[in-house]
Order: sequence, then structure tokens, then C-alpha cells
Amino acid sequence: MPRAEAVVLKLRFPSKAKREWLDRTAGLFHQGVQLALDYALSAKTSNRGKIHAATYSSIRALGLPSEYCRMAVNEAVQVARSHFGLRKKKRRAGKPRVRTQRIGLGVSAYKVVGTALRVSTEKKGEFLWFPLSVPAHFRDKLQYVKGDARLFRRGDEWFVMLPLSVPHTPTVRDGDGQVTVIGVDLGIARLLTAKHPQGCLVVNGKPIRHRRERFASLRQRLQRHRRTDLVRAIGSKERRWMTHINHKVSKQLVDLAARYPNPVLALERLDGIRDRVRGSKKFNRTLNSWAFRQLVDFVQYKAARKGVQVVFVDPRGTSRTCPRCGHADRSNRTTQAIFRCVACGYQGNADVVASLNIAAAALDVLRHGPPDTARPHKGQAPSVGRGLGGVKVWVSAHTDSNLQGSM
Repeated sequence: MPRAEAVVLKLRFPSKAKREWLDRTAGLFHQGVQLALDYALSAKTSNRGKIHAATYSSIRALGLPSEYCRMAVNEAVQVARSHFGLRKKKRRAGKPRVRTQRIGLGVSAYKVVGTALRVSTEKKGEFLWFPLSVPAHFRDKLQYVKGDARLFRRGDEWFVMLPLSVPHTPTVRDGDGQVTVIGVDLGIARLLTAKHPQGCLVVNGKPIRHRRERFASLRQRLQRHRRTDLVRAIGSKERRWMTHINHKVSKQLVDLAARYPNPVLALERLDGIRDRVRGSKKFNRTLNSWAFRQLVDFVQYKAARKGVQVVFVDPRGTSRTCPRCGHADRSNRTTQAIFRCVACGYQGNADVVASLNIAAAALDVLRHGPPDTARPHKGQAPSVGRGLGGVKVWVSAHTDSNLQGSM
């Protein structure tokens, strides 16, 4: 099964005429997306076929080629579905608007030839060529470009995001066939705790939380002075910094797992945690800025490259279940950092105990065979395994929602 990836490359020194074409086409694409989005909101539908039938001719009249029109409709559908999803969950959601400056490239609207990008224009048979800045470690992967791409502007520079479908080559490892399961507990005080056979990997989250709080305080002061330009700039700086941290942490974790024979990383499935857990204003801001989903996505695709399997575990009960006797009770964890079993007296760090329970649950389901991860039929419950203390476990292949379907 091929592995889905993406690569972002910079357009090398486009001429003035090419920049004018990029800016003009981005403006038309923005209008096309807004046309389709306005119809979706007025008709209260996110059905791709209905939106395409109602708005395609109007978008085409702007002067965009057919593939660009299709991509504009696809982007409007994604925005509309996100908006309706928030409304369905009864979360506050204002009227969505398209603000980013980008151009969607359908599969037949572009082609990568060597280290250059060929893009079709509004005139049939005419193309524009853009040389690309391609690092040496990406040049071999350009042969696997497949799917819809995207041109976007960042500051004064233009970039292209190319989807890749890289053939998966199973990694052959030594060992007696026994798997090495490493449980990974994600948190805020400790960004990551992973118990492995030779020790414990701990990433302290307090410096990250303190810097996040400084960013938030600075944005509040700037908002009082109505410096929205600086607020956006600081927000972008914070996101880039957090992305860099998540890249470093995920690489460290996957490299650690790859040192063991037949490694398996067991992670918590934390979908919807922001809706389930609420607290003070400061706690909610800290929780909302917790980029755990990005960290998990980075771990998944880096693990897929290294041939490391990833297992997801339901987090319920993992932090209050004793790894020695299996007794689960809220009183086992009286503080955030200390775990003390009231049944057998076992004591240890709460995050380390949670990582042990996650690993035990994942190992239990792997011993009984991986569960069926196919989509269940209507009315049929999905097949899952049961780990320590009744914890549910799923085995997940690498999937990146940002690379599936059209962009």
C-alpha cells in the first residue's frame, strides 16, 4: 500500500510577468471559492454535486480553466463541511470566509518535469514553467507526485505543495518475532512520556506552556491597542515554533522506537478531548493551544517511513489503573504527578504508569490478532480489542486527512 506524503517547494525567482499571473489567478480563484461557498451557505448544503452544478458556470465565467474551477468548488465544500460540523456540535461559528491567497491545481492542470513545475493557463495549449528549489533528499521523490496540488503565497514568496504516493517497502528487522511495544502518554505538564525497555523518554512541557502563555499575554496587549497586524504575525510565529517542536519530538520518539526489533508505538486516541474537558479560562486556553493532533500526525508519517507500527488506545482509565494488580479507581491518583494504588500499594509517576497501561493494552490486542479496521456495515459495531482494565484498542494505518481527496 503506498504511503501518502506531501512536499512543499519554493518557486525560484519567478519573473514579473509570472508573478502577475500568479496574483491575478489567485484573485480569481479566491472569487470562485467565495461564490461556491456563498451558495453552499445559502442553500445549507455541503453536497459536492449540488454545489458544482449550481456554481460551475459562474466560476468558469471568471476566466478560470475547468480544473481550477473544480478545485475552487472542492475547497468551498471543505470549508462548508467544517462550518456545518461546528454548527452541528452547537459550537459558536461565524460566517466562514476565504482569506488565504492560493491556487488549487487539479491533476491535469500541472506536471512536474525534472525540477520544474509546468502549469496550464487560461489559454488552451499554453503553459507557464516555474523552476523549483528542490533539496537533494527530495529529488528522488518527485517521481511519485500524484494527485491535486496547491500553489500558495507566504509573504513575498510563492510555494507549491505536491502530494506524493510513495511505495511502501516493509522494513526487515532482526528478532525472534516478539514485538516491542512502547506506550506513549501525551500531556501538558509532560508533553510526552514513553516507557521503553531501556528507560523512559520524557519531554517536559512546562517551558512550552510558559512560552505559550507569554505569547497569549502579548497578543492581548496588542489587541487592546488594535494592532491586529502584529497579532497575526505573532500567531504565525507561535505556530511555526510549535511545529518545529513537534517535528523534533516526533523524530526523537520514532528514532527511539526504530532501535528495537519489531517496534510498535501505542498512542492515545484523544479526539474530542477539548469538548469533554473544560476548566478555568487559563486552563481552557492552555488546552486549546495543545497541538497534540499535529504531534500525532507527525509521529504517524515518520513511523510509516521507518516501518514502525502505530496502535491507538482509548485513554479512559489508563491514568488510574494499577499496572501491577489491574485495580482501577480514581483514588489511585490523588495528585497530578503521583500514582499510588490503594489495593496493592504500587507507587510511581502517574505519566509513566499511564504509558505502561497503554503499552499493556496495545500488547494485549496484538497478541489476539489485529482487529478488523474495515468500515463496518450499517448497524454493525466496529471490531475492537480489549486491553488492560477494559481499555479499547484500535490498530491504525497512516492516514493524513490533509492529503486525502482534493486539496
